[in-house]
Amino acid sequence: MSLLHDHYISFFAILSCLGWISMFVAKKSGRLWLGNCMGIVYHIALAPVIQTLPAPEFVRMAGYTWIFCDALIDVASINAMSEKNVWALRMGVHIPATIWIIGSSISMTILPLTVGVVLGILLALHAIFGPKIPDSKFKLFIFVLPLMTMWLGLIAYDSF
Repeated sequence: MSLLHDHYISFFAILSCLGWISMFVAKKSGRLWLGNCMGIVYHIALAPVIQTLPAPEFVRMAGYTWIFCDALIDVASINAMSEKNVWALRMGVHIPATIWIIGSSISMTILPLTVGVVLGILLALHAIFGPKIPDSKFKLFIFVLPLMTMWLGLIAYDSF
């Protein structure tokens, strides 16, 4: 890859990561509108990363499905869709997220591969079994915030 191309991917991985962290900070401090706006940034900034990471086409399509559907869910939340419906839809799009995260991690070095596979498996398990788990949102937050942050940081680092 060219130096410019490598920096391009690093920039979008970092932008996504900043949107990701800002989304959680805003939502946890009660600023749902801002959190959803940061969620849109987080998801849409992943489009060039999905395009560039080596993965089969079906894995890329799962990635695009995830980010565009999750951005749509963020906009639905901004427009007063009930939190129960927002959460159910968000859990549903974690299945294509799982496919993309694991599928694109397969060609990575051992650390991002391991983080991506663990993150993907935990996302899928949470999406399916989350309704049966008490305080499910908090449990998702505990593992997904550090793992996704680490995974995006490793993509940025490896692409730089």
